[in-house]
Amino acid sequence: MKKNFTLLVLLIVLMSPLSYGQNSEKQTYSDQFIKDCIIEVFQDQADDLVFDSNSIRYSFMSNFMKDQVVIEYHPEYNGKGFESTNDLGVFKKYNPSLDIDVSYDVHTFNPLKYIHSINTNTLKKLIYRIGTTDYIMIIHPSK
Repeated sequence: MKKNFTLLVLLIVLMSPLSYGQNSEKQTYSDQFIKDCIIEVFQDQADDLVFDSNSIRYSFMSNFMKDQVVIEYHPEYNGKGFESTNDLGVFKKYNPSLDIDVSYDVHTFNPLKYIHSINTNTLKKLIYRIGTTDYIMIIHPSK
């Protein structure tokens, strides 16, 4: 009986990560994608304002995208009271044609569009729903 109980506990422990992994789809960003996102937001000013060797903006934005932002699929959060990206302001200073994202596309979603509406120096995890989708954008505290 004790052996059966041990096997059952072991099976549950081994299955837990698998079931969690099925509900969570995480996004990681390549250096090229980050550069493309910066160019989308800053347009023809990107070289002078971000990529210039004297600017710390590229390092800040790259770290933000790689270390703080995570996009996950969580249909079980539907109906929870998370603020939506629809309610965040989009940073349009250098690209007036930027709009909020009403849907989520893994290849085009740019968290940097919301950089001036998000507290990047947060001490706690922030969660935003992307539009009205089941995808959430999690902002982790900076390291």
